[in-house]
Amino acid sequence: MEDFDLILESGEKKFTYFFENSFKFFLKSFMAGCYLGIAMVLSLFLGSILNTFDANIAKIGYSMFFGLTFVLIVFLNGELFTGNCLTTSFPIFNRTRSITEMGKMWFICLIGNIVGVSWFLWLFVKSQSFTHIVNPYINTLLETKLNFSFDTLFIRSILCNFIVCIATYIALKIDNEMAKTSIMLLVISTFVIAGFDHCIANIGLYVMGITLGQVDISLLMLNNIFISIVGNIIGGSLMLGIPLYLILKKK
Repeated sequence: MEDFDLILESGEKKFTYFFENSFKFFLKSFMAGCYLGIAMVLSLFLGSILNTFDANIAKIGYSMFFGLTFVLIVFLNGELFTGNCLTTSFPIFNRTRSITEMGKMWFICLIGNIVGVSWFLWLFVKSQSFTHIVNPYINTLLETKLNFSFDTLFIRSILCNFIVCIATYIALKIDNEMAKTSIMLLVISTFVIAGFDHCIANIGLYVMGITLGQVDISLLMLNNIFISIVGNIIGGSLMLGIPLYLILKKK
């Protein structure tokens, strides 16, 4: 199957599944949020240990395991809002689906991801499982995230989902599971090492900080969440989606 048809068909299947099984779609989105939470726990633990030696080494360690999120979602059929920005944009560009339909699906997917990652990481903090190790590292990450200017955060969010959606494209294109996993891990680690902003991961980090009493819900935090969501949409649907659509579309 041609690459254009792969992406378009993937997007169409998501639309069809959503409108036929909205609750199951929400559950798949919820589980994707939980999968992201699992990867964050592993990444935060490794990052916090390595941070005692060197901050740059910690960043590499954190990034190495964050890609587990995408691997779990791909192989366990979760629905990740950021990854869906690419596949579901193709039916819009192809005029087989409407903006309204896409908005409904994106909203449910986003809410499911947020509830999933928030619930999982809240439970993790409440379990008090090696939180004494990761607490200082979480605080360091929060201070960094909440001190970016809005324009910097916006650009970082665009670049983040540009990279995430490249991983989505790879997941559709490559059949060999070992090759698919290896390349996805490398691609996802790129945005983590660079410190780019993934809206769902950021929300998970904020939830941990709030639960630990390190930060409070604030207008700044809510603005940051909104900006990262908009930036992620632009990075996946427009910055990558439009060029890919024009390149791959048959005349």
